[in-house]
Amino acid sequence: MADTTARAAGKAPTAAHVRHGEHVDTIESVDAVFREQRKLSFTYGAIFFAVTLAIPAASVWWEDWYAKPIWGGFTANYLFVSLIYYVFLWVMAWTYSKQADKLDEKLAHMAEEIAAQSQGGEEA
Repeated sequence: MADTTARAAGKAPTAAHVRHGEHVDTIESVDAVFREQRKLSFTYGAIFFAVTLAIPAASVWWEDWYAKPIWGGFTANYLFVSLIYYVFLWVMAWTYSKQADKLDEKLAHMAEEIAAQSQGGEEA
């Protein structure tokens, strides 16, 4: 609404609404989604960092982790690093991607609501 008022007065639109074709973003909506994205990224980064550091830490603290064969001469450490760790990384990447997509959808819905409010204000 401020955007249309500013245009009617012959002034440039305010920074509160940014139009990208039919898509409208507000500073508040983008900031809210970016805060959630930072939280999501930090959480997944911390999980990755903790699991990655747990591998050598387990080798320091538990001899059975790296020295005792559990299947065909393979140790738990070797099996984890050669197989389970990669499955963990793929699952983590997939879940992160799904969560990030949800945040994108949230921003798109916010933009649609803002556009609907703007059009409602223009008609009045």
